[in-house]
Amino acid sequence: MKKIAAVMAVSAILLSAVYAYNPPVGNESLFEYSSPAALSGRISVTGGALFSAGPDSLIANPALTAGEQRSALNVGFTLFVSGNDENEYPLGSSFQTGIMIPFKLYVFSGFIDGNFTNFDEFYIGNNLNVKAGLSKEITDKLDVGASVSGGLNWGYGFDWSLAGNIGFNYTYGDLGILKNFRYGASLLNLGKSYNDLKRNAYALDDSAAVTDFPQFITLKAGAAASILKNDVMELGFAADLTIPCFQNLILDLSAQFALKNALVLSIGEKINIMEAVRGKSNFVPGFSLSYKFDFSVSNNEYLARNDWSQSEMNVSAGYKNLYKSVHAISAAADLSLGMQDTTAPKITIVGEED
Repeated sequence: MKKIAAVMAVSAILLSAVYAYNPPVGNESLFEYSSPAALSGRISVTGGALFSAGPDSLIANPALTAGEQRSALNVGFTLFVSGNDENEYPLGSSFQTGIMIPFKLYVFSGFIDGNFTNFDEFYIGNNLNVKAGLSKEITDKLDVGASVSGGLNWGYGFDWSLAGNIGFNYTYGDLGILKNFRYGASLLNLGKSYNDLKRNAYALDDSAAVTDFPQFITLKAGAAASILKNDVMELGFAADLTIPCFQNLILDLSAQFALKNALVLSIGEKINIMEAVRGKSNFVPGFSLSYKFDFSVSNNEYLARNDWSQSEMNVSAGYKNLYKSVHAISAAADLSLGMQDTTAPKITIVGEED
């Protein structure tokens, strides 16, 4: 009887949240506008078509950073430009900054992003959001992670959010023609999301009350792999399916093409079923171009003591046409301190002398 009562209680909670689905347009993807990686689909539950992980991985899956060996810093900025003359302000913006620090037992990540955009066709308001998480390798193939997130949202009302997030990522390996095949899943927004009843005009249905955004209990699941890989180039694909509280389907498709593991072209498309049904979507993929290079800093004792004299920088730029009249232009930089260790350990067996 206790088990039945528990199931009924959980079902009641879920059903009370499922009765309506009416978030402001674009707000289910509230954290995915502040960098070229997010606009072009590189931020996915499996780390993108060609795997990469950093502080911004907390957006999709807190487990992705578990295998990282180097500390990293991240900054990004997006400028929004609206061609709709009815908007009072034709410009908006998003920014992000983050840090990742590997420890012996786990990897810590912290991430901050902000959005300041008040277009009639794309109202994401004014908000600051903070995320912090831990990830850990369980086996050579399985990574897990958990994080907490919170924020403040203002403009046409004031609200706050506080939630937990969990996830895993599994690296299967080669599967036929699929190289480095990976799959993963995450449960996001396990707590209080934003809800502002004064934004009806910007919602999917302007005659109904606004529901939570991003939606409570958002399930993300996906897979990624490379289909072409050699010393010169690599081509990969990734697909994510997002289910916000079992009320909508959002499909993310992305492809990445890399040359010499340095120059990477990323293309991604997001298909939000509910927004498409309401005639809000604009099916134009976003794209980004990134370049990775090494650099050295000499005569700095602190950097030398931490093996950071040689480090790696990844710079990127991207563009996406959002909701027909809104254009997003973005740039970002990711700094990985030190150089990645690619040398296998040497094992020497010392035997007794005769």
